[in-house]
Amino acid sequence: MIKIILILLGLIILFAQHYLVAMSLEVQFFIFMIGILLLGVPHGAADVLVAQRNADFSEKRFSKKRFFIVYLSRLLLFALILFLFPFAGMILFILFAAYHFGETDLSQFKTDTFLGKLFVASYGLLILNVIILHHFEDVIPILNLFESTKENQPIIEWLGQHRYFLLSANAALFFLATFIYFIKNNQFDTNDKGEFLVRLALIMTILFNLPLLLGFTFYFVVWHSVISLNSIIRYLRKKHTVTYQTIAKQMLMFSLLANLGILLLGFTSSMFINENTMAGYVFLGLAVLTAPHMEVMYNMYTSIRKNTVDEATKHKAT
Repeated sequence: MIKIILILLGLIILFAQHYLVAMSLEVQFFIFMIGILLLGVPHGAADVLVAQRNADFSEKRFSKKRFFIVYLSRLLLFALILFLFPFAGMILFILFAAYHFGETDLSQFKTDTFLGKLFVASYGLLILNVIILHHFEDVIPILNLFESTKENQPIIEWLGQHRYFLLSANAALFFLATFIYFIKNNQFDTNDKGEFLVRLALIMTILFNLPLLLGFTFYFVVWHSVISLNSIIRYLRKKHTVTYQTIAKQMLMFSLLANLGILLLGFTSSMFINENTMAGYVFLGLAVLTAPHMEVMYNMYTSIRKNTVDEATKHKAT
């Protein structure tokens, strides 16, 4: 039900943008930043609770101190990679984000096999490539903020010239992987497959026709963050071991810390000079946070799939 509501919201935004009053770039940036602060950041703020729950399901000891040391170490490592090898770091970010987006959207499917992972990765890449490659002329001003863009100008120009070929190749890979996946996993009925394909078509329509920033805001802030938060809360609330108050306090505390860090970074740098620099810094922040957050969420979805299988097995046995 929640996915239907979010898609309807996306269609309303699309209709308003094209047929009522088109949002200016300034308004789009305002909505983007508010969405990041209110939904984007909080959906990653419960990572410590999720990691603790993962440890409980795996019957392993959990140490908050060790978690934060490992989490921050991975965050700093990825930040170092982005600093030393910015172009390679951004490619890694796109790959990590694509898998994370795909795993979140396709969490109802069994994706532990190589074919399942290809299904997930190709889906996430298709989503990101529709946002990035289709609107590549709007991506270039953001890329130009970084020194590495000059060194990689030939690659960027090549991407711009061949973007629709790459997007078509990505789409072909996704539909091939999807077709083989459904053939191999015939436990999904026609309604499941049809609902999935209709939902994907609607998401693609929204992303293809919205401007770059508004499209990313819809997908990351509205779609991905809300679905992730819903999955996280249901996961933490399983067997009622964690209260809503605990979840809310945890998210609020770490969200405030993260948002304070964003504001301090902005005031001590050139982040607030214009919309492009703001977007550049936010995307860099998301890139740095993706690696540690993705691992926590990957373990969560793995645990959910395992428990679903275990419960189904017990149900059959009884």
